[in-house]
Amino acid sequence: MELSFLFRAILTAVCMGGLKCVELKDNGYELVVAIHRDIPENLAIISQLQSMFTSASEYLYTTTRKYTYIRNVTILVPDTWTKDPSWTDEGEITFTDADVRVDSPHPTWDNTPYTFQPGQCGEPGRYILLTPDYVLDNGINRVLHYGDAGRALVHEFAHLRFGVFDEYGVPGSDVHPVGYIDDTSTILRPTACSNDIKGDFVNFEKDASCSSVSTAKLLDEGCVFLPNSYMNKATSSVMYAQFLKEVVNFCESNPESGRMDLKHNPNAPNRHNKMCNGRGTWDIIREHADIKGRNPLDVTNRNPLFNIVYRQKEAVGNTTVCGRRFVFVLDLSGSMASNNRYFRLRQMADKIIRDVLPEGTETGIVVFSSSGRVWSPMGFLTSPSDKDALAQGLPQLRDFGGGTAIGSGLLEAVKLLESNGKSAANGRIFLITDGEQTVAPSVQDIWTDITSKNVVVHTLAYSDAAAAVLRSLSQVTGGQYSFFDESTSSTALEGAAERLLEDVSVCEQEVDAAVEIDRHAISLNSTLSTYERNILIDSTIGNNTLFVFTLSRGSETEVSIKDPSGNVQNMDSLTYSKDESLNIIRFLIPLARTGRWTYKLKRGANSVESVVGVVKSHPRVGALPYEVETWISSKEFNYSRGSGVVVYTYAHQGYAPIIRAKVDVTVSRAGEAPFNVILRDNGLIPDNTANDGVYSNYLLGFKSNSRYSVEVRVESVDGQTVIIKAGTALSGRTLSVYQNNSAPVIYQPVDAFSRTTSPGAIDIQGYDPLVDQLDPGRVTDLDIGIVNRDSRTIAITWTATGDDLNVGTVAKYDVRVASSFDELRKNFIAAYELSSSNVLSGSLTALPAGSQQTVQVALPSSQTNNFHVIGLRAVDDANRTSSISNLRSVTFQAITIPQRTTTTTTTTTTTTTQRTENTEKTTRRPSITFTPSNNNSLLFGIAFGVGAAIIILLIMIMFIVCVMPMRDNVSRKSEPVSNVTSVAQMVRLSKAPRFARQNYYLP
Repeated sequence: MELSFLFRAILTAVCMGGLKCVELKDNGYELVVAIHRDIPENLAIISQLQSMFTSASEYLYTTTRKYTYIRNVTILVPDTWTKDPSWTDEGEITFTDADVRVDSPHPTWDNTPYTFQPGQCGEPGRYILLTPDYVLDNGINRVLHYGDAGRALVHEFAHLRFGVFDEYGVPGSDVHPVGYIDDTSTILRPTACSNDIKGDFVNFEKDASCSSVSTAKLLDEGCVFLPNSYMNKATSSVMYAQFLKEVVNFCESNPESGRMDLKHNPNAPNRHNKMCNGRGTWDIIREHADIKGRNPLDVTNRNPLFNIVYRQKEAVGNTTVCGRRFVFVLDLSGSMASNNRYFRLRQMADKIIRDVLPEGTETGIVVFSSSGRVWSPMGFLTSPSDKDALAQGLPQLRDFGGGTAIGSGLLEAVKLLESNGKSAANGRIFLITDGEQTVAPSVQDIWTDITSKNVVVHTLAYSDAAAAVLRSLSQVTGGQYSFFDESTSSTALEGAAERLLEDVSVCEQEVDAAVEIDRHAISLNSTLSTYERNILIDSTIGNNTLFVFTLSRGSETEVSIKDPSGNVQNMDSLTYSKDESLNIIRFLIPLARTGRWTYKLKRGANSVESVVGVVKSHPRVGALPYEVETWISSKEFNYSRGSGVVVYTYAHQGYAPIIRAKVDVTVSRAGEAPFNVILRDNGLIPDNTANDGVYSNYLLGFKSNSRYSVEVRVESVDGQTVIIKAGTALSGRTLSVYQNNSAPVIYQPVDAFSRTTSPGAIDIQGYDPLVDQLDPGRVTDLDIGIVNRDSRTIAITWTATGDDLNVGTVAKYDVRVASSFDELRKNFIAAYELSSSNVLSGSLTALPAGSQQTVQVALPSSQTNNFHVIGLRAVDDANRTSSISNLRSVTFQAITIPQRTTTTTTTTTTTTTQRTENTEKTTRRPSITFTPSNNNSLLFGIAFGVGAAIIILLIMIMFIVCVMPMRDNVSRKSEPVSNVTSVAQMVRLSKAPRFARQNYYLP
């Protein structure tokens, strides 16, 4: 079986930040689905997955216009299930490698299908999450709520693969409301891609039609839009309402076919328009590497092939193999003998062998100078003595000298992986070098020889002089890229070592993975002879806590640690050990107490002594640890052709997001002052969703075209940081017919904690300090409220953007008013410009990035329309302008709210962002009004109506009692509850509010 790999050459443009990628072959996708080991054994999960993906393949083929379908699905069964003889053993794929996970519910999405998609427009998501209850349709009634499961999967797959976003509004959201006023200025439109979507606004909280509106929002709390499945002719869009049977397309901005049913709606205030600047979903998809430059393909058989594999880990004696096959490729060239590089190289390799590589890892060492050669053959690390033997055999100073034959070293590493008749595929290579290639063959010469073997190459650029090809090699093969600038303040070597674990491990990491609590470098000198640092051990960790102190060569630093009770451990303690030859001190605490620990460093000689301290711990028994994951959107950034590189950090406990934490990024290189970037979880670009535990920001502040190392620290904030345990209605999930009403938000305070990690290194190109190279950031949260209708006064609010993306202060904001969305979007500068003469309070003067800007303005008498659309652009002092902000509309007229009623039409008036008391309700059913001429006719009419109603009721009862059971029995014999299709069955099974049921808002 062939596995999914990272960053295949063809996918380099779309698989960024270390994401694992779906694989495409001849228009067919190959996916990996994994069932978590804690899911109770139930073979129906497998059969249901097969049915779902078979349906999804057909729908994907249709919606992508014959460009793609699902060719092969590998389903990974956990080792906690009983093995079926027909299943293939699989020891390499892990649960976290999978494209689709079957696992416990996400606390904020419950059983709704969900895609973890933290990136930018066009960037892939990380995984799709399905729950066992959804897969088995256990009380979910998934067809009723989400439509066909295959369609729901395609909706999620578009998030995962193509990087498009949801096109529906979020109930209760001001940023993405469920309705808005379009250019008609009189009708409230649903926030949707297609204007052809028909339906009604319904108040779920009151279980009734939407009645009067408030003065703060377009709709009352609880009002949502329900598409009507029996009145729609819309054929798009998959990212809005995939459950509508007519919807078989993604929408596009300018349909070449001229079909207006495919026309994208850029005016709707949804997440896709925010993230993709108003471009249609098909616009984004057809630029994807899977589509662009390819041709549609007529595929007769679009049913996927299924490969069921069993999570069978390899064992060596009594030791389970928990690591992928791993080969060091170490540079022994002459330059590595200088500046103590060889010593730090040995220290790093020692810590990887002893502290990082999982038990049972098959490991070998290749070295190179003027040629490559095997230093240590492949062998299993089954015990501490195995690790000790390999570490003690690392190269000494006498072994260094000669040229730099990187290509030769890599070829030897591949041969070593292939020794003993094995395949190199899925093997890991860790290449460390400090120089350019001086001996043939070069890496470029053997590029195909390496990439065709399906190995992953991690690279560490040791100094600025290291070969530039390292980044490309790691990027294409899916490896990590790190940079050590040799400064005493850098912890990049330790960061690179720790990051290997997440890739090398093949055992379930979430069960007992080590968590890095702190990583810090310090130099002791005559003015700082002692140093103390506090370490927080929270209640989720504490098992086998390891303090590791890496001392500089010749250093005599004394180290001690103090626990929360004041007990001190030092060189005389049983927990203490020291490698005298490598100057590495370790303290291993079997069970560390919760609370504040302190380590103390004391200089032991009259010289500068540098120390790097790393503290990590394993979860307590039965506890889910606080975890952080971090990555960069690209391993390089070119100022001349880019709009910023983004760093992400995800803080979570299981699937529960940790919000309101402090996340700080340090970017450094030797010779320049380090700079810091604060990551935010506020929903403002580049962060795509507020309060989802994903913190992000642009990396800006570089001062040269060089390599930089990046480190991340996450800390709780006392009284603020919490975990979301339930509630909210965030994006990234499949839209339910009934709008996924959420439970109340439940927050849980966290213990005081800290975590450190590193996303690796980044190469900077095209930087010119004499030129302003970046546009101001785009405003995406512009909003409008009516202050006074009579005086035509409105309040405009937005979050200030920056001079360079979201950093600094722009020179000014260019705010314009037009009478339609198209007018403002197509000819922005021709629209009326608001100036200080319009301002009643506040100011249009730009504030620093991140500030809240509010200004009240009176629309001029020249703007006589009752309907207005407002947008703005940021302008910097170099006259560079941002893209146009999100557009918001405002009307001073009465509007119509489409909604179904069972009474005669009533009329109310409202205004845009501010709505008043009267709403005109439309009646979708013909109403019969009796106009009595006398009492007899009135009585006759009443009697006639009652009699007719009784007759109809009797007919319905007979139908339900006599006919439906027979149909139900037939249906139940042939298919599960999730596949029932009759209206009566779905109404009976539905948990939707009565009003929605009786009006048949059903798929």
